[in-house]
Amino acid sequence: PDITAPGLNILAAWSESSPPTKLPSDRRRVKYNIISGTSMSCPHVAAVAALLKAMHPQWSSAAVRSAIMTT
Repeated sequence: PDITAPGLNILAAWSESSPPTKLPSDRRRVKYNIISGTSMSCPHVAAVAALLKAMHPQWSSAAVRSAIMTT
């Protein structure tokens, strides 16, 4: 990939319908959980791209990509 972001130990919203460990014996319910994985990096990159596009609406998607890759 051209752009990567952190995907390890991300504090994320968590559905209260399942326990944080996903074990049947775990009766706890939490609003947030620490999650890791490649899907957790996507929100970081999307947010940076959205902020750049908001600050520079005239920029093309290639310009936004270039700005992220070179900083």
